[in-house]
Amino acid sequence: FNAASVVTQTLESVQSQTFQDFEAIIVDDGSTDETAAVVRRFCGADPRFHFVSQLHAGVSAARNKAIERARGEFIAFLDADDIWFPKKLACQIEMFREDPQANFVYTNFFRWDGADGFSAWYNDDQPLPEGDVSRKLVFNVSYACAASMSTAMVRREAFDRTGGFDLEFAMGEDWDMWLRMAEQGLWVRGIREPLACYRRWSGNVTNQKLKIFEANVRVLKKNLRATGRPELRPLYQRSLAHVLAKRELFCAREFLETRPEAVPGAIWRAWRFCPRELKLLKWFVLVSWPRFLGGRVTERIVHRILWQKRKSLNADFFNGLSK
Repeated sequence: FNAASVVTQTLESVQSQTFQDFEAIIVDDGSTDETAAVVRRFCGADPRFHFVSQLHAGVSAARNKAIERARGEFIAFLDADDIWFPKKLACQIEMFREDPQANFVYTNFFRWDGADGFSAWYNDDQPLPEGDVSRKLVFNVSYACAASMSTAMVRREAFDRTGGFDLEFAMGEDWDMWLRMAEQGLWVRGIREPLACYRRWSGNVTNQKLKIFEANVRVLKKNLRATGRPELRPLYQRSLAHVLAKRELFCAREFLETRPEAVPGAIWRAWRFCPRELKLLKWFVLVSWPRFLGGRVTERIVHRILWQKRKSLNADFFNGLSK
């Protein structure tokens, strides 16, 4: 949607694949810029590229339409602002051939600012999630290997069993899909080499932090109700509590600038969701400490900590709670 400024580079990265036996189905989700004209030029020059247009209906509807038209054994995703490296498809196809049990293969990827700022998602010392990732997947979408949709390749039959992306989700639809696939049996393989670039820019949907938290809450509540695996229910409940707590902490960080008097309440609610996280209780006590006993000083300490975390929202102090 409205990706005319970046989609040329994206489609060129598809053309440059060493694995050439593909079809590229490009769905224009009712763009109002020159996206359609750019894509049509590619389709006119390369018969493997197919253009599909729809009224603006969101990413889930667009992906479903593309999957319905796809004829291949495997489905790979590429968002209009991301990039594939030349060996990306070839390495994934080879992994599928090596492991017939696998129905989901992903690659490491670079986060990229569109210029020269690169950082790999999985460092060399981090284990790649593989095999049955259901338990970890409940806690974190990145365990779905879908922190970037543009790294995922899935056997078509997995979609046939699970159904399409849920049209109710404008965000979190990928996590919801992988959770539903896990119910049917998801066997994951990962490729250590970064073979894609996730472009970080102002147009990213993922810049809308609070909406992402709200979407993740909805995804977890939906799949908690639907799961047929009793062993996952307590994990869903814990994961939901963590997301609700992190949402409150995000709000607390935002309140620092607009409503500092609301910070204690947000921290209190976060602790109520995760009472075993005593750090939150300590923070609440410090920001609520009576002023005549030095509460102004302790409040400044907590505010300084929250400001630091506001600058680096990826620094998640809940790490380890789900292990």
